[in-house]
Amino acid sequence: MKRYHILLLVLTVALTMTACVKLGGKPLDKRYFQITPVRSGEPVATSSDLVLKVRRLSISDLYNTRELVYREAGGRIDSDFYNMFFVTPDNMITTELRSWLGASGLFAHIIEPGSMVVPNLTLEGVLNSLYGDYSTDAPVAVVEMQFFVVDESTQDNSIVFSNTYIQRIPMSQADPQQLVQAMTKGVQTIFTDLEKDLATAPLKK
Repeated sequence: MKRYHILLLVLTVALTMTACVKLGGKPLDKRYFQITPVRSGEPVATSSDLVLKVRRLSISDLYNTRELVYREAGGRIDSDFYNMFFVTPDNMITTELRSWLGASGLFAHIIEPGSMVVPNLTLEGVLNSLYGDYSTDAPVAVVEMQFFVVDESTQDNSIVFSNTYIQRIPMSQADPQQLVQAMTKGVQTIFTDLEKDLATAPLKK
């Protein structure tokens, strides 16, 4: 009986200590970020009546996560559990792209898949890279996107435009907030270049 009381006392103390650790422990300090490129120019003056459907961007499996991704020396890849995007990067950047192209004035309308409106053209894209390159002493944010414009009115769905854009934005230090700011700058530059290229591309008239 004495041994039973001792065992019971030990279990009680252990449970009490566990409860204290859980109650007194510091809560996880997660931070959430969003990439929000800003288009500062005026809309292009155009009489275009083209309707552009913008599909949701595809994304490389390596970066298909809300957690920030870092590439380290020796080919190591890490994801940051405590610093994350608020939504998945493919959905986030697709939303920003539709908004950007809508504000550009290049097209009469920007629509999403599922719309009852029949588009003239469809824009597809792939987010190939979105990470912080910390493999050297000079950290950079890397953003790479590939875009295609398809004329679905043609029998073979002709590709009337395609291009790949890569941005490497230097950072003063390997910091999550600086990384997202650099990524935002990279996305903003890519969107600016894409808009310029679409304005001069031989799209269907």
